[in-house]
Amino acid sequence: MDMNNPQDVDAAFWAQMLGVTISEEPPAPNSPLGRVRAFTERYGEEALRPEHIRAAIEGRPLLPPE
Repeated sequence: MDMNNPQDVDAAFWAQMLGVTISEEPPAPNSPLGRVRAFTERYGEEALRPEHIRAAIEGRPLLPPE
């Protein structure tokens, strides 16, 4: 993060207020975001549906498109 960039400063402030961490590292493969990214790498972004996001958050498998 560039703390001379107003957008980065805002993002850092709100992340701290919300108790989250902004990272430039890729997400862990077993995290919901990591699983969604792996799905989109394999099947493409156009295959991603709201059901896949819910499944990732709930820890269920992300089923391939039909």
